[in-house]
Amino acid sequence: MTSVKHIFQVLFSLSAAMLAAPQALACYTVYNKANVPVYSSMSPPIDMSYQIHQRLPAVFPGGHLVFGASTDCPVIDTRVALPQLSNVAATVKPVTSRSSRTAKSKNSTVDAVKP
Repeated sequence: MTSVKHIFQVLFSLSAAMLAAPQALACYTVYNKANVPVYSSMSPPIDMSYQIHQRLPAVFPGGHLVFGASTDCPVIDTRVALPQLSNVAATVKPVTSRSSRTAKSKNSTVDAVKP
Protein backbone atom coordinates (compact mmCIF):
# COMPACT_ATOMS: atom_id res chain seq x y z
CA MET A 1 0.00 0.00 0.00
CA THR A 2 2.89 2.35 0.74
CA SER A 3 4.38 1.94 -2.73
CA VAL A 4 1.07 2.85 -4.39
CA LYS A 5 0.83 5.96 -2.23
CA HIS A 6 4.41 6.87 -3.13
CA ILE A 7 3.68 6.44 -6.86
CA PHE A 8 0.66 8.76 -6.62
CA GLN A 9 2.74 11.38 -4.79
CA VAL A 10 5.41 11.27 -7.47
CA LEU A 11 2.85 11.48 -10.29
CA PHE A 12 1.11 14.39 -8.56
CA SER A 13 4.42 16.24 -8.12
CA LEU A 14 5.37 15.71 -11.77
CA SER A 15 2.00 16.90 -13.07
CA ALA A 16 2.14 19.98 -10.82
CA ALA A 17 5.63 20.78 -12.10
CA MET A 18 4.49 20.45 -15.70
CA LEU A 19 1.59 22.85 -15.13
CA ALA A 20 3.85 25.39 -13.49
CA ALA A 21 6.43 25.23 -16.29
CA PRO A 22 6.89 28.50 -18.19
CA GLN A 23 5.50 28.91 -21.68
CA ALA A 24 7.87 27.92 -24.48
CA LEU A 25 9.70 30.76 -26.19
CA ALA A 26 8.81 31.31 -29.81
CA CYS A 27 9.62 33.85 -32.49
CA TYR A 28 6.58 34.79 -34.59
CA THR A 29 7.27 36.15 -38.09
CA VAL A 30 4.65 37.21 -40.62
CA TYR A 31 5.62 37.51 -44.29
CA ASN A 32 3.60 39.44 -46.88
CA LYS A 33 2.76 38.26 -50.42
CA ALA A 34 6.29 39.18 -51.60
CA ASN A 35 7.85 37.14 -48.74
CA VAL A 36 9.07 40.29 -46.99
CA PRO A 37 8.83 40.13 -43.18
CA VAL A 38 6.20 42.59 -41.95
CA TYR A 39 6.06 41.42 -38.33
CA SER A 40 8.50 39.67 -36.04
CA SER A 41 8.35 39.41 -32.27
CA MET A 42 8.35 37.07 -29.30
CA SER A 43 4.65 37.86 -28.81
CA PRO A 44 2.11 36.58 -31.33
CA PRO A 45 0.63 39.09 -33.81
CA ILE A 46 -2.87 37.66 -33.40
CA ASP A 47 -5.00 36.02 -30.74
CA MET A 48 -3.64 32.48 -30.73
CA SER A 49 -6.69 31.06 -28.95
CA TYR A 50 -8.24 30.97 -32.45
CA GLN A 51 -6.98 29.09 -35.48
CA ILE A 52 -4.44 31.10 -37.48
CA HIS A 53 -6.55 31.18 -40.64
CA GLN A 54 -9.39 32.77 -38.67
CA ARG A 55 -7.43 35.84 -37.50
CA LEU A 56 -4.32 36.39 -39.63
CA PRO A 57 -6.03 37.56 -42.88
CA ALA A 58 -7.79 40.37 -41.02
CA VAL A 59 -4.51 41.72 -39.63
CA PHE A 60 -2.12 40.82 -42.46
CA PRO A 61 -4.08 40.25 -45.70
CA GLY A 62 -2.22 37.79 -47.94
CA GLY A 63 0.38 37.13 -45.25
CA HIS A 64 1.59 33.87 -43.77
CA LEU A 65 2.85 33.17 -40.26
CA VAL A 66 5.99 31.23 -39.40
CA PHE A 67 7.03 30.56 -35.84
CA GLY A 68 9.87 28.66 -34.30
CA ALA A 69 12.02 28.28 -31.22
CA SER A 70 14.63 30.92 -31.99
CA THR A 71 16.40 32.98 -29.36
CA ASP A 72 17.35 35.61 -31.97
CA CYS A 73 14.08 37.36 -32.79
CA PRO A 74 14.33 40.90 -34.20
CA VAL A 75 11.34 43.13 -33.52
CA ILE A 76 9.61 44.23 -36.73
CA ASP A 77 6.10 45.70 -36.89
CA THR A 78 5.04 47.54 -40.03
CA ARG A 79 1.42 47.94 -38.96
CA VAL A 80 0.26 51.54 -38.72
CA ALA A 81 -0.50 52.53 -35.16
CA LEU A 82 -3.98 54.00 -34.80
CA PRO A 83 -4.24 57.23 -32.80
CA GLN A 84 -5.77 56.99 -29.38
CA LEU A 85 -9.21 58.60 -29.44
CA SER A 86 -10.11 58.29 -25.79
CA ASN A 87 -10.39 62.05 -25.04
CA VAL A 88 -12.02 63.19 -28.27
CA ALA A 89 -15.53 63.27 -26.78
CA ALA A 90 -14.38 65.56 -23.98
CA THR A 91 -12.84 68.12 -26.36
CA VAL A 92 -15.43 68.27 -29.15
CA LYS A 93 -18.53 70.43 -28.77
CA PRO A 94 -21.80 68.88 -29.86
CA VAL A 95 -23.03 70.13 -33.22
CA THR A 96 -26.58 71.38 -33.50
CA SER A 97 -28.28 71.16 -36.81
CA ARG A 98 -29.27 74.26 -38.74
CA SER A 99 -32.95 73.29 -38.64
CA SER A 100 -32.95 73.17 -34.84
CA ARG A 101 -31.34 76.64 -34.67
CA THR A 102 -33.83 78.17 -37.09
CA ALA A 103 -36.74 76.51 -35.30
CA LYS A 104 -35.63 78.09 -32.03
CA SER A 105 -35.40 81.53 -33.57
CA LYS A 106 -38.83 81.22 -35.22
CA ASN A 107 -40.52 79.99 -32.06
CA SER A 108 -38.98 82.50 -29.71
CA THR A 109 -40.94 85.68 -29.26
CA VAL A 110 -39.48 88.88 -28.09
CA ASP A 111 -41.74 91.44 -26.55
CA ALA A 112 -41.07 94.86 -27.83
CA VAL A 113 -40.28 97.32 -25.15
CA LYS A 114 -42.00 100.65 -25.63
CA PRO A 115 -40.21 103.73 -24.41
